[in-house]
Amino acid sequence: MNQNAVKPIRNTKKIEIMKTIASYFMMSGLCFMLIFSGIANAQEIEVSPGSMMFTANPGSSQTQQIYVRNKAKTEQSFVFNIADWLTDESGEVKYFSPGSVSRSCAEWITITPSLVTLQPNESVGVNVTMLVPEGNNATKWAVVFVESAEERTGPEAIDKDVRMGLQVAARIAVPVFQSPSSNTLYKGTIEGLSEKVTDTSRIYQTKVINLGDKILNCKVFFTVSNLETAEEFTSEPIEFSVLPESSKDVEYALEEKLDKGLYSVAAILDYGYNEELEGIQLEIEVK
Repeated sequence: MNQNAVKPIRNTKKIEIMKTIASYFMMSGLCFMLIFSGIANAQEIEVSPGSMMFTANPGSSQTQQIYVRNKAKTEQSFVFNIADWLTDESGEVKYFSPGSVSRSCAEWITITPSLVTLQPNESVGVNVTMLVPEGNNATKWAVVFVESAEERTGPEAIDKDVRMGLQVAARIAVPVFQSPSSNTLYKGTIEGLSEKVTDTSRIYQTKVINLGDKILNCKVFFTVSNLETAEEFTSEPIEFSVLPESSKDVEYALEEKLDKGLYSVAAILDYGYNEELEGIQLEIEVK
């Protein structure tokens, strides 16, 4: 069999699948947190939780705590700074100054105390308060940097990025999300399905787009069906999250060789809140 001989039958098309036939693909947990660890460790700092989710409605506030432990053998000081962040389609995280991203909630966050000093193996809980202005029902996010700092003196003691007189030695990022419980605009779609054939596998690529105003915890799985024999293969789901106004490229490599014949390849999206699973389909011929 020449696996490289692939002839597209016709353009990809959208399909819908009743969720009842694939209920075991329901979402569980916030997959986006896979970008960050549940208990973050950097050198001699331990920070938990690895992420924070606020659900304050407009005009109200919520307070949670970040716990910091000094794992060093000497006394350490820690400072807390706030910034913005975004991810690109490949999932890479990029940081920005606070208030520079349209979805930023950095200005709504207050951290008290903003500096702590801990003895070896000592830990402390620091309050993080989210105060949401009236009339703002959108999902927003920011990041809290927990930074191990050491004192410095002289002209170099002034640093716009940290507290005066402190030099950052290590830094842990704790992503912070704010999405009002009154906001229920979950909406996603899947677009485009292409195939690339290599010597060892068939690679299928698609894109998931968040059209709503909530963080989507997504699962995408691929099915390959032989249209002549009715044999079907379903992949393990690929799990990730997509922020509002963002998209995610999804790739799956089928390493099993296909016999000659006609096939239907489908990419199926489940983000947990749609009554029907949305998908896109491609038909190919293997010669």
